[in-house]
Amino acid sequence: MEQLSGLDNSFLWMEAGGQLGHIGSLSIFDASGLEGRSFFDALRETIEERLHLLPPYRRRLVEVPLGLDRPYWIEDPEFDMDFHLRHIAVPPPGDAEQLSALVSRIHARPLDRSKPLWEAYVIDGVGGSHVALYTKIHHATIDGVSGAQMSQVILDQSPEGDHVPPPDRKWKPDQVPGSFEMLTRGAVGAAVQPGRTVRSLARNARAIWGDSEALGFAARSVGLDQLPLVGDRFLPERSEYDAPAIPQDPAPRTPWNRSITSHRRFAFFSPSLASYTQIKNACGTTLNAVVMAVTGSALREYLQSKRALPLAPLVAMVPVSVRTDAQKGAGGNQVSNIIARLATDVDDPVDRLLRIHEEMKNAKRMQQALPANLMTDVTEIAMPAILAQAARISARTKIMDRMNPPFNVIISNVPGPRESLYCGGAEMVTYYPVSAIADGQGLNVTVTSYKDHLDYGLIACRELVPDVWKFKEFYAAALEELIKAAEQREGGA
Repeated sequence: MEQLSGLDNSFLWMEAGGQLGHIGSLSIFDASGLEGRSFFDALRETIEERLHLLPPYRRRLVEVPLGLDRPYWIEDPEFDMDFHLRHIAVPPPGDAEQLSALVSRIHARPLDRSKPLWEAYVIDGVGGSHVALYTKIHHATIDGVSGAQMSQVILDQSPEGDHVPPPDRKWKPDQVPGSFEMLTRGAVGAAVQPGRTVRSLARNARAIWGDSEALGFAARSVGLDQLPLVGDRFLPERSEYDAPAIPQDPAPRTPWNRSITSHRRFAFFSPSLASYTQIKNACGTTLNAVVMAVTGSALREYLQSKRALPLAPLVAMVPVSVRTDAQKGAGGNQVSNIIARLATDVDDPVDRLLRIHEEMKNAKRMQQALPANLMTDVTEIAMPAILAQAARISARTKIMDRMNPPFNVIISNVPGPRESLYCGGAEMVTYYPVSAIADGQGLNVTVTSYKDHLDYGLIACRELVPDVWKFKEFYAAALEELIKAAEQREGGA
């Protein structure tokens, strides 16, 4: 048995109201290389051959009674591949919007917690020799980076397939523990909780206080230098690492920053990676800054079309992996977050990009100044029952309808491979992320790079952003505008 971390468990107790804790992906494969074999059969054989390299696929949850402590993972003694792997089809003509509607409906259904928390759907009827694969897995089991690593276990680097090492020992399922055993574990966990809290607070306080430059940067970034009794008198001297304060005020409200329902809308598209690289090189920024700038411009145009663009700039939350080399291949979540403004109050697209580039540099310095395990430690403190009750109260009272959000949108950029990948001999053409939304955050933008393109997946609450496919044209227009503006600046220089 293995206990969930506080951060992993947070994706379980957040499931209240319209919130769901799983993430997914939609991949398109060219099945012409299968030589008449079914892609469904090829995928099943691949997964069965590699189950020993995919630990989350055979693990299920065991809850602690009364929510006294975090749940545990066990090896499911009743694991059934047929329950998790399914074969369906999209109706003719099988275009992108029909496929997205099907994925939206499946993505809006919660996973069965009495089973391992994943499902995979082979979807026929998408046109020609192509076949789609939609998978979903609970965020309690993986983060974006570990999810990408798991995908590469299933996918091969050549059509002939990669060598897969056999398991070093026979898989052994666990016996499902009884209620009394779990209640005992929960009682012990509750008894040691105060000690966990003290150790966590002490560890993070030492980490921050022990680094004077980090302390000064973190304090000024959150505005402590503006306090009348603090100022700069009790802070270390300024250094080259200092930067303007991160956003202190709540983000402005937008149509999607409200309580969400359980219904979803999903849109996907694949712009050229070369276009983003061209802008990055011309303006001297990072690729991630270009992704955020194009997204900021698309959001700006969408809100202008609704006459809902706030005067204050939109604010993005960007997940950042803190997974170390030693943690590669491990499941669970090893992630932190940074906050940055999207400069949607700036008219010039290049100025907007440069502003975002500086925002991201400052935000990353702030994130690096804080302990890498800070978010994980914070989630270890409260009892799961209290957190779950808070989530339910928040969903019932729709508190997010009456307050400004801390940020407007989540923008996640996960680097992917530049070479072709295959499954059972079928080449993967595109890989679109299908992420999660939450109350107050009814729109999520996730992008991953694959080969020579960027694959965008936008997931939204159906009621808050019913026309999510409009973003495809807004993204295309924003990219074209930024390319032209960058070329003009480059030519003028």
